[in-house]
Amino acid sequence: MLRRVYKSDSHSKRAFTLVELIVVLVVLAIIAALLVPALTGYIKRAKREHYYDEAHYALVAAQAVMQELYAAGDGALTNTTEDGNNVIWSSGADRAWGDRVLDLMDRGRGAANNEPYIFIFGVASNKASAGQSDAAQHTVYYIAYVADEDAPAVFYVNGTWMYQYPRSDTSSAIRTRSFGGDNYRNTIVLDGANIPLQFFIVSNRTGINPSSTNFWTAGSNSLLSHADGYYK
Repeated sequence: MLRRVYKSDSHSKRAFTLVELIVVLVVLAIIAALLVPALTGYIKRAKREHYYDEAHYALVAAQAVMQELYAAGDGALTNTTEDGNNVIWSSGADRAWGDRVLDLMDRGRGAANNEPYIFIFGVASNKASAGQSDAAQHTVYYIAYVADEDAPAVFYVNGTWMYQYPRSDTSSAIRTRSFGGDNYRNTIVLDGANIPLQFFIVSNRTGINPSSTNFWTAGSNSLLSHADGYYK
C-alpha cells in the first residue's frame, strides 16, 4: 500500500514536444528580429553622440586658441592668407598652434595619441574686400571633424551641428558669394550677414594634400566620403 502512496513523479513531468519547441524558437526569432534593429539604431545614435561631443570639444579648443591669437596680435602667426586658402596647422611653422589646440583637447599627434583624422575650423576672412572685423576674424564659425578613419564627419555651420556635407550647390549652408568685387568660395550667412571663411587645418591624417580637391570631395579618404549624405 505504501508503494502506491509514494509514486515516482517521473511520469508526471511532461516533456516539450517538437512542435512546441519549434513554436518557442519561432517566437524568439520574431522577438530578435524586432529588437536587433532597435538595438542597432541605439548603438548608432550613441556613437554619433560620442562623435558630436568630441567635435564640440574641438570647437571649444579652437575658439580658445583663436582668443589667444586675438590677444597676441597678427604677428603671432607665421603663415596667414588673405584669400581664404588653407592655413596649415598640422605641419610647418605654425604647427605649434595646432598642437596647442590638440593639447586643450587632451590629444597629441598621431593615431596613437588620438589625433583626429581630420580637423578643420573656419573663421572670418581677413582679406580687405571681405570687410570683416578683427573680432570676426578670430571667431570660429565652422568646424569639420572626423575622429578616426572609420568615423563619420561632424560639421558645425551657422551655429548648427550636422552630419551632412555642408557644401554642394547654391542652396547649401556654405557656397560662393561676392564681396567687394572678389568671389569667396566658402561663405556662410549668419544673422542675415554674409561671412567669408578662412580655413585652418589642425589635423590631417588622410595623407592627402588639403589644397587638393581629393582632400575635400574625392576618394575614399576625403572629407565628403565621411559625411552621412550631402546636399544635392
